Amino acid sequence: MDIKTIMTKKVISCHPETTVAEIAHLLFDRNLTGMPVVDGSGKVVGIVTEYDLMSKNMGVHIPTYMKLLESLGKKEVGTRIRDELEAILRTTAREIMTDKAVTVRPDSTVENAALIFGEQRINPLPVVDKAGTLVGIVSRADIVKLFKKK
Repeated sequence: MDIKTIMTKKVISCHPETTVAEIAHLLFDRNLTGMPVVDGSGKVVGIVTEYDLMSKNMGVHIPTYMKLLESLGKKEVGTRIRDELEAILRTTAREIMTDKAVTVRPDSTVENAALIFGEQRINPLPVVDKAGTLVGIVSRADIVKLFKKK
């Protein structure tokens, strides 16, 4: 079975300049685990996942962000906290994305995607054409759904 039979064709993606705040809203509101980052011509230049948002090694550390948000409820917010929060909100996809996104082609097999998911800690997989332009996306959940149909 080819990826094109199970991939989602209407892909929610972002651009390198998209802010972390916008990315977090999209991931949460759309119940996504990640999204491709595309340039102006639709070519995949990276991927941003939940893991990228929570990693201490990235520009944004969500647990720290949450503590900063909690402090906003207090009457006085120190200048340092306000500055840190503003810096986090200005962080862009370019700063936290994995820039060498693993991709698959529409004619790749579902078995190949399953192997990639099993061997690497990535989810989802952008589906690209020969030119590297985004044409779809496939997730672990898409493969799990196949078991439900049998």
